[in-house]
Amino acid sequence: MIADPEALAETAAVRQELELLRKLTNQLPAMLAFWDAEQRCRFANRAYEKWFGVTPESLAGKHISELLGPIYPLNLPYIQGVLAGQEQMFERLIPDPRGGPPRYSQAHYVPEVSDDGVVHGFYVLVADITERKRAEDSLLQMQKRLYASERLASMATLAAGIAHEINNPLSATIANLDLALERLERTQADAALRAHLLDARDGAGRVAEIVRSMSLLARGDVTQLEPVDVNWVIDQSIRVAGNAVRYQARISREFQEVGCIAGNATQLSQVFVSLLLNAGQAMPCAGTSENEIRVTSRKLGEKVIVEVSDNGVGIPPEHRSRIFDPFFTTKDVGEGLGLGLSVSSAIVQAFGGEITVDSEVGRGSVFRVTLPASAAAPRRREAGARAQPQPPLADASTRPRVLIVDDDTAVGTTLQRILQDEYRVDILNDGREAVTRLTGKHDYRAVLCDLMMPGLTGDAVYAEVVAARPELEPRFLFMTGGAFTGPGRRFLERMAARVLEKPFALAHVRGVLAALTGRGATPG
Repeated sequence: MIADPEALAETAAVRQELELLRKLTNQLPAMLAFWDAEQRCRFANRAYEKWFGVTPESLAGKHISELLGPIYPLNLPYIQGVLAGQEQMFERLIPDPRGGPPRYSQAHYVPEVSDDGVVHGFYVLVADITERKRAEDSLLQMQKRLYASERLASMATLAAGIAHEINNPLSATIANLDLALERLERTQADAALRAHLLDARDGAGRVAEIVRSMSLLARGDVTQLEPVDVNWVIDQSIRVAGNAVRYQARISREFQEVGCIAGNATQLSQVFVSLLLNAGQAMPCAGTSENEIRVTSRKLGEKVIVEVSDNGVGIPPEHRSRIFDPFFTTKDVGEGLGLGLSVSSAIVQAFGGEITVDSEVGRGSVFRVTLPASAAAPRRREAGARAQPQPPLADASTRPRVLIVDDDTAVGTTLQRILQDEYRVDILNDGREAVTRLTGKHDYRAVLCDLMMPGLTGDAVYAEVVAARPELEPRFLFMTGGAFTGPGRRFLERMAARVLEKPFALAHVRGVLAALTGRGATPG
């Protein structure tokens, strides 16, 4: 029998087209296959070898569950859907058979339906979307960072604003208590009354310490390095975090004399507060008497070591290498962004140190902060010592003239009451009026100017006055209950030697003013 040449030619052409089609499908980066109604493979391209480590030839006739393995139950609802005649599209994370990182895929199932409505199988197209998912994850992480930065900035502004509003009336309260105690000393008045006032003064002093501690966190963007008293910062950090932690555990402390490190009190406090809060959250049951957070400081050679330890649940081994990674957290959504430890580590590294952790599941953790010691002394902080009155000048007309500029009337009135026996004191409550007065013919030996005022701020008053009368520049002192604008904070850093932080003690105000006006003692 002689074969039909046309039929042979047609068969050859079909084979050629099929081979071309197979080559084309094998060049595709996506997986392409056909599975029949019994879920058995009738065709697969070479991409399956890259994704699953199996050749198309070995897949022929196999059930799809043999290919998918543990992810088959996850895909089964979509397989059932497409065999019911409905297109399916979904995303899936597919493990790498060679042990590499898993890849994200987008699968598209399309049913093969005959004219009579019978489903004979389904086509599969699976594309690699790993790069897209990574880009989406990067964008999400960036959004989280922006959200965290905005939230932290808002919290800092709020905290600074609250501190400022508290410090103004607190300044007047403390100064008036000091003044009352001073006058009781002169008159040898009722000892019981004096004891009551001393108790009130001590209570107001504790409020001032709490506000000062809160201000440490409010000034979170300060990066200027200075000698920092480590034990003092730990104490302030415990004040800040103590209220949040005390319902979860008791805090014990054991400090050695460690001196200073070269750093920034604001940022170092942020580190210790974060470690204390984490320790509190690691406790298995809130409020049990066995829960303890222990804070210690010691000096080892040229290193200062601070340890924050807890007897909480501990850190699982698989998490220990990642706890300092940004945005790594085991907390529920909304309870944390996973930034505390990564930010703390960055701060400590910027100071030339490191944070390490030892942990055992069920027994607790020890976070160890190691920093290089500094021989420098910390910047002296205003003491709360009782004021010692200075004798007034014999002739009132020769007393130095002082201008107080503060929008809070109580602060100005209190300062006038404190200084009126030694100085001629004028009070203004408006920055613009102060500029008019100071650029005129009035001559003041000292100007005590508040920084944060409505309308014209203290730094703006200073700039306008000095531009018009440069000789008044060294006569300015600045008072602040907290600056919550960037320019204000930078101005305070530049003028640090001439800043009176509210609330202030009488002795300090008098000492600074005496040095400025040439009346004697240097600021104490």
